[in-house]
Amino acid sequence: MGNETEPGVIPRSVDNVFDFIKKAITREFLLRVSYLEIYNETIKDLLNPSNNNLKIQQDRIRGVYVTPLTEEVVTCPEDVLRIIRKGEVVVAIRYFKWRTLTTTGYGMNSLKSKETNLIDLAGSEKAASDQDRRKEGSYINKSLLTLGTVISKLTDPNIGKSPNHIPYRDSKLTRILQTALSGHAKVAVICTISPSIMEESLNTLKFASRVKRITTHAKNDEVMDDKALIQKYRNEIVELKSKLQSTAEVLQKEKESAIIAERRDHDEQMKHMRNVRKTMKERIDHLTRLILTSSSVDTTDPITIAVLLQHQQQLEDPSHSGLPSPPYSERNSSASHDNIATNNNNSASGLLMVGNQQQEIQELRRQLSEMMKASYIKDQRILALEEQLRQQTNINSQLETALSVTRAELEVTQLLTNENEEKERRSRENSDHSNMQNSVWT
Repeated sequence: MGNETEPGVIPRSVDNVFDFIKKAITREFLLRVSYLEIYNETIKDLLNPSNNNLKIQQDRIRGVYVTPLTEEVVTCPEDVLRIIRKGEVVVAIRYFKWRTLTTTGYGMNSLKSKETNLIDLAGSEKAASDQDRRKEGSYINKSLLTLGTVISKLTDPNIGKSPNHIPYRDSKLTRILQTALSGHAKVAVICTISPSIMEESLNTLKFASRVKRITTHAKNDEVMDDKALIQKYRNEIVELKSKLQSTAEVLQKEKESAIIAERRDHDEQMKHMRNVRKTMKERIDHLTRLILTSSSVDTTDPITIAVLLQHQQQLEDPSHSGLPSPPYSERNSSASHDNIATNNNNSASGLLMVGNQQQEIQELRRQLSEMMKASYIKDQRILALEEQLRQQTNINSQLETALSVTRAELEVTQLLTNENEEKERRSRENSDHSNMQNSVWT
């Protein structure tokens, strides 16, 4: 038991049970505590000393159990410790004690039986002069010997290769410990030794060495009727549907976020393309106006163009810097030839500029057409992706529904298989027991 500052194994185990209950917020539990003692191969109820007719039984639901054993309902660790102290007051000093803490949880019509067994084993006893003490020691040694035999057979490497009878029924201790020793439970063994008793310490270490070689595969034994099984699968289906819906919502949100991001990028690209289109249109209009201006210039009177060009040349002519000018007739003749040449050059330049501007307008229109075509293709791609996403969502929903149904069918099949295996195992045990009894009678 320990004390408040240094609690022992029992208080720590009890706290562990209640910690498990606190974490399972979606389930309900009913806890019962029983306290019994095995003395001279007789089971005694320490919570009800007048209850002497205790027997070991086994059934499909509870496994191996003692009946009619007193069980008291507890709601907190203090209740458990109080009941254990109550049993310790009743018990006299014995060499063999058995303590059991049974936890039964109820949840949605399914009965799950869980047991935490706390056992205080006595050490092997030497021969005593008193007859009662010798009898007591012989029973203790017999129980420990049977326990050692069971452990030896369980640790035999050929146990899975050839039939090997495990003598659980040779002792009440091993019979009650059958569930724990058969490998279906988690087992922890604490051995204590003393340097003052070398022989007993050596035997204890050998015992611990054999125990540690037992292979265990702990599992939860669940026994349910048809209604409870149906309700269990209904609850699991509801839970799976809820998880499926949550997963689908998360995936849908992610897909919607991706679509929104793609639409945002598309809108930005469309905005950019509209701005480019507007700029190109303004440039086309500007070039169109330039073409009209060039045409008007081309139809202007050549004499007017010549006069304007002559005026521009006069502004750039160095003769305005004070140098003497040529005679009037020469100037007039030269100006006429220059006007004619300038007019021809101006007409050729105007035609060339018009051709270049028309080519540039055509190129801009071609680029605008390609941009509009690319925008249309992107719109069609977005629509196709949305349709593909909708179809994929429907397919995923159908597959997940089929998966839920298949999973439920597999669990039903597994449950039926486990029941058949359990029936076969019990049948083999009963057969072995019958054979052993027949051999004894023979």
